[in-house]
Amino acid sequence: MTGSFRKAWAYTPADLWEPLAAYTGKALSGIDVAAPDDLFSDLFAVADDYFGVSAPEPVFEECRNDPAAARTRFLAIKGTDFASESDIVFFLEAARDVIADYEVPGFEDCYKRILRGFLHKYNLRYRLDESPGGEIVLRFLLPGSFTNLYAELQRLNAGNPHLASLLSDFEHSFNQFSRTQADVDLRNCVTTASKYAEGLAGLTCGATGSLGDLCKQVKDWPHAAIRESLGRLYGFCSDYPNIRHAGNPKGVLRPLAVRDATALSILLLSFSGYLSPQLDEHTVLGV
Repeated sequence: MTGSFRKAWAYTPADLWEPLAAYTGKALSGIDVAAPDDLFSDLFAVADDYFGVSAPEPVFEECRNDPAAARTRFLAIKGTDFASESDIVFFLEAARDVIADYEVPGFEDCYKRILRGFLHKYNLRYRLDESPGGEIVLRFLLPGSFTNLYAELQRLNAGNPHLASLLSDFEHSFNQFSRTQADVDLRNCVTTASKYAEGLAGLTCGATGSLGDLCKQVKDWPHAAIRESLGRLYGFCSDYPNIRHAGNPKGVLRPLAVRDATALSILLLSFSGYLSPQLDEHTVLGV
């Protein structure tokens, strides 16, 4: 799950709102039911609360009183019209309340089903949860933020051939290990991840040296224990045989396994979030 609603919003008319407006069903009495004619009028009124700039009053009134005009206006909304990614989430949660208030049998379930399908189709970084009362919560999931962190690192690399080369080496070694799952490729994967972190720290400090030494010079730590944990992680890379150095075989508790390639790479790249003041924190969070 990596995508954002803001980027996927352009697909909502065809994949979410038009199928919702086309809803038909039957009440328990057997009477045919359908989506209300004023659906888009009500949705536009709620969406306006979450826009970066509210719609002009004449437009707002037009949408309130003309369902056809409201449909056209609502389906023309862009993801960038919302104040933020979070505001899109708040709107989609609030839209459930609008739909539930109609009390059209099956209509609310239809919205939840279509929205879940939309999340899955576009690999969005959310999970739709329901409360006992039927309210929905779109949970923001961690993989999206890690993807954003990786994208931010690549942005930094675009202006620095040395960093770009180091990350390219890691990507090559990680790909190689995924294909061979050989011990030598596993160790090389960890090696190149640690070298990237070391290169980023060196750029920030304006100095050369080991990752262990450089992390002591970086000032942006919330607690000394975080700084020390990166130093210890570098110590592992130096002490475990054949990663950064010949190492100490007496310190080995077990052979490296497949899970270590992923876990250690993620740890080293995640620590990179502390190693450069040029990372955009809000971009990384993605809201």
